[in-house]
Amino acid sequence: MASGVYGKVHISAANTWTEVVAPPTGTDTKVTTLNLCNTDAAATTVQVSISDTSGNAGTSGNLIEFNTSLPANGVLERTGIVLSASNGLYVQAANTAVNAVAYGIDG
Repeated sequence: MASGVYGKVHISAANTWTEVVAPPTGTDTKVTTLNLCNTDAAATTVQVSISDTSGNAGTSGNLIEFNTSLPANGVLERTGIVLSASNGLYVQAANTAVNAVAYGIDG
């Protein structure tokens, strides 16, 4: 059973879906914690999605956070996110001062 960091990204384009964790293959599952860290002195908004591709990430049925305020120099943590085949983890932020780190354990 593997564990550790599944993905980490720095948002490089505002309002663009970015893959943090690729969908697991086969029947694998991942139980994941996601941390979003705002490194800016101003608040921003973030969105988080569980989706098969970045192209479908913004579909309302896939969103687990929508336009959530991330305070200046603040952190948002989501725990217990279960990813299975065809479900990766994607984030989007209103600015480029957000880092995303996903870690956990394979199930």
